[in-house]
Amino acid sequence: AFERFQPQAMIVGASCTAELIQDDPGGLAAALNLPVPVVALELPAYQRKENWGAAETLYQLVRKLAGPSVPPPGTQRERAAGQPARCNILGPTALGFRHRDDLREVRDLLGKLGVDINVVAPLDATPADLARLGEADFNIVLYPEVAMQAALWLQRSFGQPIVKTVPIGVGATQEFIREVAALAGTDPQSALDDPRSRS
Repeated sequence: AFERFQPQAMIVGASCTAELIQDDPGGLAAALNLPVPVVALELPAYQRKENWGAAETLYQLVRKLAGPSVPPPGTQRERAAGQPARCNILGPTALGFRHRDDLREVRDLLGKLGVDINVVAPLDATPADLARLGEADFNIVLYPEVAMQAALWLQRSFGQPIVKTVPIGVGATQEFIREVAALAGTDPQSALDDPRSRS
């Protein structure tokens, strides 16, 4: 697979049959010492649901590719004066219902708040993008069922706070705006005063 596709990274997991016979293709692939990161996954297909598999996959990718923590664990990254806050948006997937539309609306809100987006993952993220996750000031978890486990690891490893409020509905959107503005050190009022309801 590596020779044929020349990937930037590889995810190797056991099929249902390999699970049953207790084969270890992930361990075998890791032992090959390929020149790209190899993420070995153990996804007990018979015991877990799809969202758990998506969350575990993202978590393992982030742990393997996000790199060593830059600040000591538990401390927040310092931002240079005048530099806009940067966030990661975690959770949107290609197969998620309305995820692309939700992402467009959240990008618009962040633009109004003067917040730059560092990485969106897993949707359209490359291994190089995942390596940059630690450069953000905080993480927005749009879909906790997919991204919360990875966000908690980033919080422990990089000191990145988590925006947990999902902006669905008017009240939650207002709370989301306030939460993001507090972490970014910006004034939420212009976004809160927008007369258009985009819920």
